[in-house]
Amino acid sequence: MPTETGARCVLQRARRRRLSVHPDQFGMEQDICDVTLWLIGKHSLSRVHVWVDRHYTQIGREIAGVTVMTSPAHPARLTDAAHAAFLALGYMIDDTGADTYGHQFCDGHHSRHEAIQAYARIEGALRRWRSP
Repeated sequence: MPTETGARCVLQRARRRRLSVHPDQFGMEQDICDVTLWLIGKHSLSRVHVWVDRHYTQIGREIAGVTVMTSPAHPARLTDAAHAAFLALGYMIDDTGADTYGHQFCDGHHSRHEAIQAYARIEGALRRWRSP
C-alpha cells in the first residue's frame, strides 16, 4: 500500500500519475507491488521481479501470464506462487499466444510498513481463495 507522503517505488509513482488523469481506470500497479513484497517476505529473498504479461486486447483484471525472476534465474515455485496470488486477487490468466507486453515490475523501494501490509493482503486473499 502506498504511503500518502511520497511513493518511492516507480510503480507507485506511475499509479499516482495515472490516477491523477484517469481516476476511474483500473491499474494493477498496487497488485504487482504487493505480490512482489509478499514473495520477498514469504521466501526470505533480497530481491525479486514479478513480470506480468498482458495481451494488447486484455483489460481490467485480465493478464496473459506471470513470471518471477530472481538472480540468476526464475524458479518455477516462485512463479507458481505469484500465479496463485494473482488468481486470488481476482485476475483471469489466459495466454492466447498473441502478442504481449510486459508491465513494469516493482523496484522494491517500499517501507517495512508497506511490506507488512502487502504480506497481510496477499495472505488474506489466498486464504479466502483457497477456502470453499
